[in-house]
Amino acid sequence: MEKNFASHVFDLEHMRESLPPQALQKFLRTRDQKKSLDPEIADLIAREIRKWAETMGVTHFTHWFMPLTGLTAGKQNTFLEWEDHRKIISRFSGRDLIKGEPDASSFPHGGMRSTFEARGYTAWDPCSPVFIIKSQKSCVLFIPSVFYGYNGCVLDKKTPLLRSLKRINDISLKILSRFNQRAAWVKNMVGVEQEFFLVRESDYQQRPDLKTTGRLIFGARPPRGQQMGDHYFGAIPAPVLQFLEVLEEAALKLGIPIKTRHNEVAPNQFELAPLYEEANIAADHNQLLMDLLQSLARQHGMVCLLHEKPFAFFNGSGKHVNWSLMDSRGRNCFTPGDSRNSRLAFLSFLTGFLCGMNRHHDLLQTVLASPGNELRLGGHEAPPAVLSVFLGEELQGIIDAPEAFVAGKLGKAEMKRFEEFVPPILHDMSDRNRTSPIAFTGNKFEFRMPGASASLAFPIAAINLMAAAGLDEVHGAMASAADEKTTVRTLQALLADNAAIVFNGDNYSAEWLAAARRRGLFIPDSVPETILRLQDERNMQLFEKYAILSRQEIAARTNIKIEIYVKTVEMELRVARYMLRAYIIPAALKNQAMLLQAVRQFPPEILTAQPSVLDNQHAFIAKFTTKINRAMESLALLDDDNEKLKEGDDRTRARFCSEVIRPHLAETAVLVEKIEERVDRDFWKLPRVTDILFR
Repeated sequence: MEKNFASHVFDLEHMRESLPPQALQKFLRTRDQKKSLDPEIADLIAREIRKWAETMGVTHFTHWFMPLTGLTAGKQNTFLEWEDHRKIISRFSGRDLIKGEPDASSFPHGGMRSTFEARGYTAWDPCSPVFIIKSQKSCVLFIPSVFYGYNGCVLDKKTPLLRSLKRINDISLKILSRFNQRAAWVKNMVGVEQEFFLVRESDYQQRPDLKTTGRLIFGARPPRGQQMGDHYFGAIPAPVLQFLEVLEEAALKLGIPIKTRHNEVAPNQFELAPLYEEANIAADHNQLLMDLLQSLARQHGMVCLLHEKPFAFFNGSGKHVNWSLMDSRGRNCFTPGDSRNSRLAFLSFLTGFLCGMNRHHDLLQTVLASPGNELRLGGHEAPPAVLSVFLGEELQGIIDAPEAFVAGKLGKAEMKRFEEFVPPILHDMSDRNRTSPIAFTGNKFEFRMPGASASLAFPIAAINLMAAAGLDEVHGAMASAADEKTTVRTLQALLADNAAIVFNGDNYSAEWLAAARRRGLFIPDSVPETILRLQDERNMQLFEKYAILSRQEIAARTNIKIEIYVKTVEMELRVARYMLRAYIIPAALKNQAMLLQAVRQFPPEILTAQPSVLDNQHAFIAKFTTKINRAMESLALLDDDNEKLKEGDDRTRARFCSEVIRPHLAETAVLVEKIEERVDRDFWKLPRVTDILFR
């Protein structure tokens, strides 16, 4: 396994073997300290990449980037160049490595560019290693890149992340330096738990709603779903295991260190989780993993569903982001050390994190708001959309008595024995609150709100921005503290001022919702409303202050998120109307005709002797007919919604989608479920959920 790890990646080991020591040191300065890269070093690296690529059979290269679609993109080029306009040669220079030129007008830009302003640039991200992906006849070199318009506007999700890593590094070093915790750099470390559903492709192809939207718009609840809790951590079905084994092998070659695989709570739901990595690489690897899941599943007769809520009555799928900070000496900034200074540093980082989350919590909500998450958040095994941070008893004890903690008087994580014959285990500093959007889980914070399909680059950038702002506030407040006692009191005052974000109870309870309102926390009512918070003056000032995005770029992202929401709901509406017309109502009418024919053929002599013998059957048919009529009324209502959706601008349409169309779709789905349960299998041409589940 170790032998194949990153075999398709030109990583640091390859660089150590091929680059001169001085060139390697300059590259590491760029990677670790985010300093500019010497063009001559880029030429050296390009030459060595080409040598390695030729040995791997590479035929093409592409600048691989993350446009504002939330997907990945890249234009593939060969290495062919003219020499003297007569001879074809193979060439790959530092210029080829550094720069690409895609069409910028064809990607979402949110109004930052005109259609005729087509030029865009991709630029190599030297902090993320290049890699290759082989197909049957070609082998492509992928160069992780950022993406800009001709006018310099940021058109991708990765650039804000790279900028945020520099900000979090700079302020973290200042905090560590204050307490004599020397370090050359601080990196944002991330571990991503990826949830997903798998269905057979044969079923997928027969479900227009799955093919169009990635979720079932209509479908009856199966008699046995997840209520027994028997799928969670159970035996992985054999076909799924075979697929996961192939996927892990492919991921291993790409340097994606998958650590865990298991069944999730819902039937057909699974999870993969890699080891912790630098945030930039973790974001790239998660995008790659999603691509692998979807492409390799098809090769095994399955389709991977990354929608946040493929089945209305099962758990949704999230992407839990485990977030922490690590310095150049390998110390986790959220692990208390053995000295007073290290404990003061820990308390400062904790305070800064809570300050950032409390002051700017609505920013994270707006970044994570999506059509899929609107259906998922607040459901079983998913946190609510109201943001809070769970600390647990031990960490809460540190906040309540910071002086005692700094003095080393509070307990640490200890070994516990539950049975005499069972080996002792280390008892963590915090429990895992499954209802909390953000939970401290030992030496990191777990963000449980991101949706399964989300591109992580921008959410991580937002988390880093919020944390950097909080740490900046802490550093500024401590500037006038002359001694340890004053420092602790300063931190204690900041913790008290930002206590509203901390909640250690049940986030599902009605009491918490009422308490959140009293605390002044943002309570999202809809995705469109939440998205628009991105352009609140406080949030725009925050992005500008730390040079993450300009006002124009923030407005563009707001427009794009609104547009995606409208288009998603519009597709749901169209496929729902199509299914009602082409599948559901015809099947119901055929079933009705069969019932009526059965009644007509009933022996008349029995009916003469017992006039009431068919009363129940007549009543059953009458109720069923009522449901058919209601389905037709619902179709007419959805047709009317479709016409009204053409009116107004995107923001007006988004509100209409949220307030009218989605409720109408949900009401129709309840009605269709009752119809499906009563229609004969011979007439119902759609695969039922019971058939789709792996049993």
